[in-house]
Amino acid sequence: MHHDRYGIPNSPRHPYSLQAPNGGSIIEFPITTSRVAGVKIPVAGGGYFRLFPYWLTRMGLARVNRVEQRPFVFYLHPWEVDPGQPRIDASWFARFRHYNNLDKCEPRLRQLLSDFPMARMDDVLASVDLAQTPLQLSPA
Repeated sequence: MHHDRYGIPNSPRHPYSLQAPNGGSIIEFPITTSRVAGVKIPVAGGGYFRLFPYWLTRMGLARVNRVEQRPFVFYLHPWEVDPGQPRIDASWFARFRHYNNLDKCEPRLRQLLSDFPMARMDDVLASVDLAQTPLQLSPA
């Protein structure tokens, strides 16, 4: 996925082992994306969950579960369920990205928990085959 603040566009879309520069490795659980017309669309949390309509999130996550037969990783920051949080002075874009739909996030989260089974990350990790050689990614 590519974003102005994060992402490794050519990385796998599923959990994988990543070779660190020091020789160690780490398991990467990338932000869940769904392919729409050949494009990776983030569908599993954070600002995407607040900014995109819920039906798009639900459709993308259902596709990952049913069509791709794999679990998704969903995340939220605690502040994303607090519409009463203090506002700071920032650019219009930063304010839009940070504050938009805060009032809708908790009801959407409740709906998501009703629509999909959830599991702990260690249980998901135990079910994923990571026996392949760790991926070595070059810096961007």
